[in-house]
Amino acid sequence: MKVLKIAFASLWSAIPLMGLYAIACAVATFIENDYGTAIAKTLVYNTLWFNILHVYLLITLVGCLITFRTWQRKRYASFLFHLSLIVIILGAGITRYFGFEGTMHIREGEKSDFIYSSETYLNIIAQKGNYQESFHIPAHLIAGQTLKKELSVFGTPLEIEVQDISKMSANKKDMTSKMVLNLNFHGGNEKVELIGGIGLEGKPVMLQSQDEALLLSWGIRKIALPFSIALKDFQLERYPGSMSPSSYASEVEVIDDRVKISKPFRIYMNHVLDYDGYRFFQSSYDSDEKGTILSVNNDPGKNMTYLGYALLILGCIWLLLDPNGRFRRLGFFLKSQKILCVLVFSAFSFYPSYAQEDLKKTEMMLNNLKNTSAEFARQFDDLLVQDYGGRIKPINTLATDLLHKITKKDGFLGFDNTQLFLGMMMLPEDFQKLKMIKISNPELKKLLGVEGGYLSFREVFTPDGVYILQNYVEEANIKKPSARNTFDKDVIAVDERINLAYMIYTGEVFKVFPDTLGSNSWHQPLQAIQLALSQNNKQEAQRIGKILQDYVKGFSMGVLEHQWGQALEALDELKAYQKQFSPDLFPSDSKIKAEIFLNKNNLFKYLIFPYLLGGIALFGLTLFYIFRNKTMHLRWVSGFYTILAVLSVTMSVALILRWYISGHAPWSNAYESMLYISWATSITALVFFRKSSLAISASLFLSGICLFVADLGFMDPQIGNLVPVLKSYWLNIHVSVITASYGFLALCFMLGLMTLLMFILRNEDKPQIDQTILSLSAINEMAMILGVFMLTAGNFLGGIWANESWGRYWGWDPKETWSLISIGVYAIILHLRFLGLKNMPYVLATASSVGFFSILMTYFGVNYYLSGMHSYAAGDPVPVPVFVYVMVAGIALLIALAYPKRKLAFPALKKIK
Repeated sequence: MKVLKIAFASLWSAIPLMGLYAIACAVATFIENDYGTAIAKTLVYNTLWFNILHVYLLITLVGCLITFRTWQRKRYASFLFHLSLIVIILGAGITRYFGFEGTMHIREGEKSDFIYSSETYLNIIAQKGNYQESFHIPAHLIAGQTLKKELSVFGTPLEIEVQDISKMSANKKDMTSKMVLNLNFHGGNEKVELIGGIGLEGKPVMLQSQDEALLLSWGIRKIALPFSIALKDFQLERYPGSMSPSSYASEVEVIDDRVKISKPFRIYMNHVLDYDGYRFFQSSYDSDEKGTILSVNNDPGKNMTYLGYALLILGCIWLLLDPNGRFRRLGFFLKSQKILCVLVFSAFSFYPSYAQEDLKKTEMMLNNLKNTSAEFARQFDDLLVQDYGGRIKPINTLATDLLHKITKKDGFLGFDNTQLFLGMMMLPEDFQKLKMIKISNPELKKLLGVEGGYLSFREVFTPDGVYILQNYVEEANIKKPSARNTFDKDVIAVDERINLAYMIYTGEVFKVFPDTLGSNSWHQPLQAIQLALSQNNKQEAQRIGKILQDYVKGFSMGVLEHQWGQALEALDELKAYQKQFSPDLFPSDSKIKAEIFLNKNNLFKYLIFPYLLGGIALFGLTLFYIFRNKTMHLRWVSGFYTILAVLSVTMSVALILRWYISGHAPWSNAYESMLYISWATSITALVFFRKSSLAISASLFLSGICLFVADLGFMDPQIGNLVPVLKSYWLNIHVSVITASYGFLALCFMLGLMTLLMFILRNEDKPQIDQTILSLSAINEMAMILGVFMLTAGNFLGGIWANESWGRYWGWDPKETWSLISIGVYAIILHLRFLGLKNMPYVLATASSVGFFSILMTYFGVNYYLSGMHSYAAGDPVPVPVFVYVMVAGIALLIALAYPKRKLAFPALKKIK
């Protein structure tokens, strides 16, 4: 009985199982990156041993609830939280065994009443007279695997044995293979070779035996639907002046002869078609843009899974509020301690500088523009323009956004962003020679024959005017996001920068003339003149032409003769024109000034130094008091708390302003998520640990580091429109929760390092260091509880978002898989204390320091090393930064040096009366 209890109802089995599960998932993500999703499913996700692991975890979870007697001990919050995990696993099991996914391909003017499965089968269709039997044997098989199966075909035994499988391509992601079968039917043996493979549509082979015919194939199978979908029109929208797609949608019609209905529907991202238990969502399209590919999902486990999510979130909240829960008792313990808090860190930074390119023959014009147009550019800043999303904004915002996308920095070659925008639009011949388009991919540089980090607009065209990247761009865009490698993604990124530069050179982005008929559309100059002429409004056409003529002449005089008066007059006329024809869209002067203020004053960058300096100062002060064996005066803690509060308020104002300007929550991309993590870290100490100098110093440090990382330049800081999949209210819920959890767990990382340092400094003559270690451990565990709850809730809320956007709530995408791995890692850390280990402060410090690497992999590693829907620049391996090796070595050294002085137990926590 004791053995059974240990094996199925104790943490001695549960913790290793969670570790094994996390390792299996991690290995699977790398298999998927190298060999594709199908192989990852074959070797891990869809295997019997992985399913058994799920069942074992479920049994152990139930067993632990029983042996720990959570219900009998009135641990209702803990019981509800762990019960939710049981419900979620059961819901996932129902989906796994009773649901399915597939794809539907339809051409314009045609309809389809079947889908192709996402699973791979050995398909056998038997025909005898007018009778037919079908068999579909799961066959996710790769080279070296075999299969034996016995069937009854029209009452006659059919023995099937897979004797050999061999790949037909050296490409490791090309799954085309040959399967050699041995069939025993009607007493005779038949050897059959099938060409197919995992995720492929196999070539059928026909066998005739007496009066029966067997049709065999190896690959995906057709699944008949009780209704059909007709594609009326496939619509692909491209960015103006570009071949790059901005969005695509399918106008379809659901035809169900059973109930005699015909229902039109438009399928696009975040707009899923639900019908008769099936979900259809836009996935991809044909290269000729005349066909659509829809992903299809049928998930009977969804309701149970959603119930589990709801119970989980309720359990998290209850555990935090429970008076006798671990979180509240740790807080009570901290209040009873009178300790000093320390933060140990080191940080250094550098900002890359770029030498000014040789401007050759255009140097004089460019220098004149740079040196004489500052005042004109300042007044040009608040001219309004309409972007392609329909938003009216100052030209300064447009210039800042576009030029940062193109050059990946502000103040390129000493130009103000607006000056650079003006130059590109008014002096295109000169600026097209200037190397200003950012490029980083070595393979792409070699293809274009360029060196350095920038290329000119002219370098991407042949002497005949042929766009060199055209075929590469088309090939990359047709691929699904998860199938794109590093080269594909970099090609798309460079193509976007080239297209943006083209739109500035041609004036496509200069949509400054409102429609005279009162619509909300604004037009670029030539369009405005053509529209006025088409409406027989020659007077307005002449007025627009006069404004343009005065502006062009005035600009030329400004650059050549340093006389900007006529250009300023033309600018005033243009502003008056805008107010006359679009008064309702015209924002207030205060809003325009606020937006320009945020553009020109990068508050997030300015906060880096105060955050880091505050952390350094508090560290030095607390270290001084610790070694003097004195208690820090409360006014010092209050002073640094005030500094943190001021910085947090400033950060909040900047984020709110960014939210106000963009029209969406400021956590929609990598740059904004780093800002949000910094803000969440500040708020964590501000709200939860306001009397702890340790938490305040750690918060200051981490907030500064996050802002520093955001400012390094490889993240995109400009405000832009959301891609279709992000235009969902679930973005605000999912991303805000899960990103905030990174802030808590980063705090745990720093607290762990600090605790290890305190262990190294332990001395019998300084008992106050032991008190500091215990308080560090308590704060560490509290922050970890909050972080894990938010990470868990955020991950599963992301499942809801995925279900609303893509028609499925879990697909083993590397990002979501690594979030699950991180949950498992931190769940293990939080449960280590139940194993009765001695020296828990040392164990917790070590585990929280090492465990944070799972978060780094989730946040950075997946984005840049693994392919998937969440990737930024991934697919092929890229060099691991040197600082990662230094970081690993430093942490290992701290752990080793602290080990000899590890002997310190955490006291039992008292119940709160």
